[in-house]
Amino acid sequence: MLQTILTALMLLAAFVVVPAHANCDGAQVCLEESPPLPVADTEVLPADDNAIEADNASDLIEGITADLKSRRLMRPRGNNALNKVRRLRQIQPDHDYALNGERYIAKVYLVLARRALKLGDVAMAEQRLNAALKLDKNVPGKQALIESIVAADRLQNTTQPKADATVPDKPRYTTGGADSASPESDSTHEFVAPVMVAIPAGKFVMGSEAGAEDEKPMHEVTVEAFSMSKFEITLEQYRVYALEHGVPAPQYQSDDHNRPVTHVSWEDAQDYARWLSVKTQKPYRLATEAEWEYAARAGTVTPYYTGEDLLGAANCVGCGSEWDGKQTAPVGSFGPNEFGLYDMHGNAWEWVQDCWTDSYFGRGDNSSAIIKKGCERHVVRGGSWANEADYARASYRGNESPIYRHETVGFRVVHDGL
Repeated sequence: MLQTILTALMLLAAFVVVPAHANCDGAQVCLEESPPLPVADTEVLPADDNAIEADNASDLIEGITADLKSRRLMRPRGNNALNKVRRLRQIQPDHDYALNGERYIAKVYLVLARRALKLGDVAMAEQRLNAALKLDKNVPGKQALIESIVAADRLQNTTQPKADATVPDKPRYTTGGADSASPESDSTHEFVAPVMVAIPAGKFVMGSEAGAEDEKPMHEVTVEAFSMSKFEITLEQYRVYALEHGVPAPQYQSDDHNRPVTHVSWEDAQDYARWLSVKTQKPYRLATEAEWEYAARAGTVTPYYTGEDLLGAANCVGCGSEWDGKQTAPVGSFGPNEFGLYDMHGNAWEWVQDCWTDSYFGRGDNSSAIIKKGCERHVVRGGSWANEADYARASYRGNESPIYRHETVGFRVVHDGL
């Protein structure tokens, strides 16, 4: 039996895939960073489903997120991520953690396996990989990791041969197949590129003399043609990125898929734009601050593209919608501006490319982003469901740390040209 188990490692040759960096600050769970692995910790304890008694779904959801961060995956017995996922499945079966929590745990195990392999601990890498496959036979990245473990094991057997070493003849890992596909596999989440709107080249006057000091001085800006996403990036769109990128997907009920994604940092938005560029072969990015205001105004000079107020025209505190002060609205719930863009006022703050500046003094007449080395804060625009209409003015400027995540902050994307 031992010889049969050992035979898998020689079938495939490959390379070690190490994930790109991920920033773990803020509320979002980071799967790519972890403390050094204990090389002797090879046992994965089974989950005790009866040990979790809490019926409060929100507590379970918070607990799962904390457990993923702290790597409490299947241990300690009775209080770990897997326990909570299975309990949540009983009391709130439509929640994303209930549907996909075991897959997220499997992805963490895969990250830990890669790190073990990088540290030269092949046995630990095998143990973590097998733990992942027990939860999700189709966990993304499994094949590359299997190949890397095979190559590493082959190298160890070559340089330090074992007395009972034999030629492998059978894979040791469960790698799935036509009848082993999970009904929750990533293939059910289809990629849909953002609908883009062509924004024509032109000139406009940026800023407001009636606004805050950071909105001054008003100055004319020339903008080249570009394309902007018609809507803010949605939960559903971001979910596909998250699943492919190895971070937990946004949490939402099934009928809320077309609300804008929030709890996204500036760095998260940058990562999404890079991923989208690879998927589509178009150079997506965040809008510059000047491009954003030009697009929001759509030829108007009033505080909002609707005129002097936003009554009935946006999701913001006091604006008269059913979502005011409660949550984001489905994208496109209100009429578009003259460029055909939706939700430029309210709903969710939107990250732009620029570093924060406390005024427009010294800014040129082009629409380029203001980028500074060591930039500590980036600009957000457009206001949100939790802010009064004044914050949603076309010229209003907010700013936050690039790692800031909040339930009011999302983004949209642009690319050059029409």
